[in-house]
Amino acid sequence: MEEAIKAGRAKYVAGQYKEALHVFTEAISLCPCALEKRKRKREAQEVHDAGGADPAALDVTIECHNPFHLQALNYRAGTFEKIPDIRRAKADAQRMMRIAPFSPEGYLRTNKVLRINQDPEAAFELLTNGILRLLEREGVQVEDIKRLDQARDPLKLKFSRIDPLGEFLSLSLMAKTSLPGELVRDIFGRLDIFTLCQCLRVSKSWKKALTAPGSARFWKSLIFPGAIAPRVPFTSLRKLLSYSLNDVREFVIDDCSRFRLDQRKFTAVLNAGAKLERLELARPYERLDISLSNFRGNLKTLKQLRLDGFYQLYAPSHEERDPYLYFLLTAVNTLETLTLVGIPRQWFNPVGISYMPNLKHLKLVKAPNQPWQLPILQWLRHTPQLEQLYVEDLIFSCHLPDDEPFDDCCVPNLKSLTIVDTQNRLNHGHHHHHIHPSQIGSAEAYQYLTALNLGKKLKYLDIFYEFDYTYMNQEDGDIFNRMQRHLSSAYEDLQTIRLSDTVISPETAHNLFMPSLKAGKLHSFDIIFPMQRLDEGPEGTSTSHIQGYQWLEGAESIRHLGLYDFSFKPHMYPKDNPLIKFLQTFPCLEELSLESERYMPDHYAQLVQDVLVSVKLKTLYSTTVHGINFDKIRQLAKNKGVNFFWTKQTRVWPMKFKDD
Repeated sequence: MEEAIKAGRAKYVAGQYKEALHVFTEAISLCPCALEKRKRKREAQEVHDAGGADPAALDVTIECHNPFHLQALNYRAGTFEKIPDIRRAKADAQRMMRIAPFSPEGYLRTNKVLRINQDPEAAFELLTNGILRLLEREGVQVEDIKRLDQARDPLKLKFSRIDPLGEFLSLSLMAKTSLPGELVRDIFGRLDIFTLCQCLRVSKSWKKALTAPGSARFWKSLIFPGAIAPRVPFTSLRKLLSYSLNDVREFVIDDCSRFRLDQRKFTAVLNAGAKLERLELARPYERLDISLSNFRGNLKTLKQLRLDGFYQLYAPSHEERDPYLYFLLTAVNTLETLTLVGIPRQWFNPVGISYMPNLKHLKLVKAPNQPWQLPILQWLRHTPQLEQLYVEDLIFSCHLPDDEPFDDCCVPNLKSLTIVDTQNRLNHGHHHHHIHPSQIGSAEAYQYLTALNLGKKLKYLDIFYEFDYTYMNQEDGDIFNRMQRHLSSAYEDLQTIRLSDTVISPETAHNLFMPSLKAGKLHSFDIIFPMQRLDEGPEGTSTSHIQGYQWLEGAESIRHLGLYDFSFKPHMYPKDNPLIKFLQTFPCLEELSLESERYMPDHYAQLVQDVLVSVKLKTLYSTTVHGINFDKIRQLAKNKGVNFFWTKQTRVWPMKFKDD
């Protein structure tokens, strides 16, 4: 047989394919198994002629361990491919698999024929079954498995689909296996509602598994974030609720108008939310009847509540109970997180403020048509467990009944304080700046807030408030004025200080934040540079200001710095630039935010490039570069291995701390 195969190969190389086929056929007939095959075929034919056997019994293919037989079939199949005669090539390839089911050659040849026949999916399935067949044999050669798996490589990207709910091939285990049920449940538990709905359309088995009672927990969180929330019909919402066994725990819609949250949908959700723990609704679609007498749920388990824009739909009436306030009052005893954009009118009255014994996170934002003063000190008295406070654009009153003294330690667990005041704008005169008389109450309130608990336990401080110590009266607008009376314990645990438009003197910053710096806890720090003074050059003010922060230089705990509204002399060598020399002193600096509108575009771009070259960083944030300068800086950052983001760092609320 070996000589015949060599002769056939010679004919094949010479392009004499018909002669090669004849020689390979003769070589196959010389195999000892051919005689046995012809004998069995005659016996099967006699039985069939007698009418006692199935026609399928005529297939008398037997296993053959002669390697030359398999080689001859392989060469003949390859010759048929050249003619081409794909049907006969496929027949020979399949015959190879039958006579040698534990050899990879037949599967590889059949795979090639199927690929020529443009059936890659069948080829991938065949190779996978071939691997499984080889694994059934004891003493299987790992190299044979690798050959079949390598043949699958070009097809894996398109056809290698692993069904986590079923069995799949694992070459590491050398067998078919399936994912543990706990892992499958963990995977599906991490998917959002949109992805889960897509999973329902994968197959009937997936839909059956995901809608079974055991999968109800996947549907207990109906969260539709951002502006991409789809318009969900009522029938679809009912299905989602039924998948959770009518036991929804979280319901969040960031755009109720797009979602079309009407009365029917809202009623269905609350009826399915007897144990509802989180409810967040923003941008209302229509006025809803939120009287709890219409629902089975009573919000007695609600822990997180956010209502944005609903206040304007529920103006208080003198003839009936305010439904907006009543809805909030039903949950105040269990709430741990409360976010309100628009505060009930009654809560601007010290007498009407509700006691919230479990509230930890409070965010209050003024609605456009709320000109009243909020008694912030009374609010603090009613939230003894408060840990994080966020106030935005509110007008405050610091009056206490009967001129009672205020206890600065009334919220002993406060960890995070965010003050956002976009309404406070300085009146700029020729020689000084002053705040408007109507804003003095708010400035006084901020002084109380920054001094709460004497700064103890405070870890995060974020101030968006226009103040410049170089122009203003310290007593009028300095929100740290009250805190500076207790410098012995100022901000010992502070980790992050973020400032926007708040220019504080380096001496004040040293007095306030040096304790946390010495303790090695302060890792994020912002510096806002003052406007240039008339008696100094355009770069003198920034230079003197940054020199005042020598106490901060070299701090090993600092990981993030933010520098804003600076103005240094352009066209300076990096080694002479005060800003770069300041940044180079921090050995562990990772992130840097740079923003300044006080430069010509090219001058600012050059400064940013000098920073990238001279300062070791991991991340750089800046939005004041544009056009071709942006492309240059982005490429330079890439070359230096620095992540460059054309964005400002967003405010995250509520914050997550390691000890929570």
